[in-house]
Amino acid sequence: MYGTIVYADTSVASTDGEISINHHTSAIHVLNTNSLTSATIKLNGGYQVIIPHTPTQATGVYVCIPGDYTKFEVLTAGVSLSVFAVG
Repeated sequence: MYGTIVYADTSVASTDGEISINHHTSAIHVLNTNSLTSATIKLNGGYQVIIPHTPTQATGVYVCIPGDYTKFEVLTAGVSLSVFAVG
């Protein structure tokens, strides 16, 4: 998946509500920085994806979700996600 980064935020939480990327994407990449809790995100108002927790913040790995996603929302309270999208 190659492309230009069209969205990036290092601290997205459920309190942010639905976030509009304002651009079509070829993939969205998500890192759950919480070391104990997996996170659920909703993509384009419908698809739900579980992002696993990381053993430590230093060893976290971004989960790549290929597809055209113009909006997303963190559903799990108490977690912080780092997100970037390419388009």
